[in-house]
Amino acid sequence: MSQEKPPAKKVFVTGASGFIGSNLVSRLVDDGYDVTTFGRSGSVAKKLRDLPVKHISGDVTNIESLYKAMEGMDVVFHLAGLVSYKKKDMHRQYGVNVVGTRNVMEAALQCNVGRVIHTSSVAAMGIPDEGKIGTEEITYNLGRRGLNYCDSKYAAEQEVKQFFEKGLSVLILAPGITFGEGDKHPHHHAIFTALAKGALLGVPKGGVTFSDINDVVDAHVAAIEKGRAGERYALVSANLSYRDAAKIFSSIHGVRPPMFEIPSWFMIAMGSLAESALPLVGMQSPVSRQAAWLAQHKIFFSPQKAIDELGFKPTPFEETIKRVAPYYLYQKSKR
Repeated sequence: MSQEKPPAKKVFVTGASGFIGSNLVSRLVDDGYDVTTFGRSGSVAKKLRDLPVKHISGDVTNIESLYKAMEGMDVVFHLAGLVSYKKKDMHRQYGVNVVGTRNVMEAALQCNVGRVIHTSSVAAMGIPDEGKIGTEEITYNLGRRGLNYCDSKYAAEQEVKQFFEKGLSVLILAPGITFGEGDKHPHHHAIFTALAKGALLGVPKGGVTFSDINDVVDAHVAAIEKGRAGERYALVSANLSYRDAAKIFSSIHGVRPPMFEIPSWFMIAMGSLAESALPLVGMQSPVSRQAAWLAQHKIFFSPQKAIDELGFKPTPFEETIKRVAPYYLYQKSKR
């Protein structure tokens, strides 16, 4: 006599309408989880409407709505957040990223959720010493620099750690700049287009961690069963300078690579000027002083901890670019 199949785990996802969130929800449904999304919209995100998911309307800054929505959940993924390096977003960013995270953790604790996965960012980790590749043990060193996104994500992680100490089974996942299908970030689309035309003449002198969306989603799903509560895991697919990343793209597509690195003083000055002047004429600045300052540093982190404990498998950057470039270029042409 065959045994009855156990009921699917109930999974609760904030930020499901976002880039990582929507890809994660699709994977969770494919894997047989019972998924509920949570957000300010009155209905499930458009890109998820063909999936058998439930949606609860609410706001992470309203803890009462979270208590009711989270009852009976087995797993919580907290991805809701405001990504911005602009000063004007600082106060709203604190409310969403810090207070929102505190509320989600409090509700999960009160509702006895068995596992919570908090999506952070390498932006919350800091900048490694020059010439070094950092680890999750780095001490945050970006305070008092006016980097409101970095500060808010770091503060959110401190909230998470406090709830771990209260007994919540929660861990932190920290992707880098993430490329992949479903990414609507206009800056990413613009860069792919400029590179494909051989029109990007200069790049910042720094470098960053890149993450493939498939690697990031794999790690999130793995974290339901793997990984140690209270720990942070850097989900890094590749560490590359901006110049080396551009060269890889250019080599694959047979176009001219950027010819020089933009001087730091010029990048920062242009970021400051654009952020201050463009709003005066009714335009949104595509850059900011904060982002320009960060782009001067090589912010590299090791994925070894995630490899060892989550089974993380970094996709080579060349493979990511070959797969996702048609998406960025096609989507850009349709905008």
